Amino acid sequence: MQRRSFVYLLCSVFLALTTIGDLSARDHVLTIGGGYSPAGNQASLERNVIFFEKLRAEKLGGDIRHDLYFADGNSPLPDLQFEPEGGEVPRANLYMAGLFGSERGITNQYRNNELKNTRDLSSPDAVERWFEEEGSTLESGDRLILYVTSHGGRSGNKDNKFNTKIWMWNRQTLEASRLAGWIANLPEGVGVMTVMVQCYAGGFSHLIFDENNEKKDSIDRRLCGFFATVCDREAAGCTPDVNEANYDEFSSHFWAALRGKTRMEEPVGHCDYDGNGKISFEEAHAYAILTSRNIDIPVKTSGAFLRVHSRLRSEKEEDKELLGLETPYSVILERAGKVDRAVLEGLSRRLNLKGENRGTQARDGVSALAKKIRKVEEEKKAHKKKFDSARGVISRDLRNRWPALENRHSPGAVRLLSKAKRQSQFVSAVEEHPRFEEWSKLRAERSKLSDRDLQLSKEYASWRRFLRAFENVVYAANLPVICGEAVVGTYIWILAAEQEGFSGN
Repeated sequence: MQRRSFVYLLCSVFLALTTIGDLSARDHVLTIGGGYSPAGNQASLERNVIFFEKLRAEKLGGDIRHDLYFADGNSPLPDLQFEPEGGEVPRANLYMAGLFGSERGITNQYRNNELKNTRDLSSPDAVERWFEEEGSTLESGDRLILYVTSHGGRSGNKDNKFNTKIWMWNRQTLEASRLAGWIANLPEGVGVMTVMVQCYAGGFSHLIFDENNEKKDSIDRRLCGFFATVCDREAAGCTPDVNEANYDEFSSHFWAALRGKTRMEEPVGHCDYDGNGKISFEEAHAYAILTSRNIDIPVKTSGAFLRVHSRLRSEKEEDKELLGLETPYSVILERAGKVDRAVLEGLSRRLNLKGENRGTQARDGVSALAKKIRKVEEEKKAHKKKFDSARGVISRDLRNRWPALENRHSPGAVRLLSKAKRQSQFVSAVEEHPRFEEWSKLRAERSKLSDRDLQLSKEYASWRRFLRAFENVVYAANLPVICGEAVVGTYIWILAAEQEGFSGN
């Protein structure tokens, strides 16, 4: 496509969108939240809903309906896992868990969720009914805001890695392809904006395609989405910690940018990257990328669309119209929009990237960190053999002394933890064992290896974020050279949806 026709198309589409923006449209809010069981329904998921509700009330108004599906709904049974601040566990319990079970989650407690007017999320059919009943009443020009704060699973389809899942109560799942079908059946002219923070959320970035399948056509709907991470990677965020000052997950930053205040009611720093006095969804996404320090690699619909339809120039190609990772950074900045430019410059400072070859620097940095992560994983496997050996010897000798420990739920085993005198005897037996010091040392080393693995994963994510932002600019620049007006027009519509926001922002 010639450059002039591309610019003409761009102007035409934005003129049409300006006209659409004048219509009296309404926002409708749907939240899908919670875990698959009490043990998988962490306090942070509940707090995410509460924080979002503050934003909804402040920016959309109290008359905007919020339909909430969360865990087991209004059931009085304890469905939420939390970790009380300052909670301590007796040494006897720690040793029993470490030697005969698992120390994971040993400080956790459970209560009922405190959300109001929640609906039961025990089946995807419940959400399907929402689309059939409430969703069918939406009118052209309306916008559905769909927020998912839950757990996610990988795709079970080898031919479509993007068909990832949302976990629901009682371990039910909702696949991206099924959600795509419900969205397709919404009334004509209804827009959709999604924010999803579950693991593997990036699979839902393909909702722009029919049946969530990139091999099919793009859907004829104004749709955009923002996702905590790519389709094949876990996300940060789910925690039983009740201290929200510790939360560093995607939607915390995304919603804070749109609200203008964090969870802790602190003002948000500058995120009006285009300087127009309003905060768009695109800017909130950029703010989350630049502010968080977690393992997430956030993605958005426009980036996913570009990766299907565009490509990078390879090192061997001589086509000067196409850009690639070797393109000088100054050229990339010239071609980038203001928001992408802010991301590139901000991450350059974080990563101490300098010079014109930042695309290849980022590619090499990602590769080097991936190797370091694999090495730590190998160290963890070797370490586990030593740890299991020491653990096995100690637990065997303890079972010889207290045969009831063959089943740690037996009355005899339970008495070891319920009587003070027996607790003391059990603790002494563990700590006086010849291999106790070795086991303790290995426990500390295991913790350090896990910390090292997490830190490398965070560094890796930062490099991937820069590389993805760089690639997005390249893909966008190459798109009109590779594709026709129809594909470019769809991309521009996606951009326009991402550049919308809430009233008052």
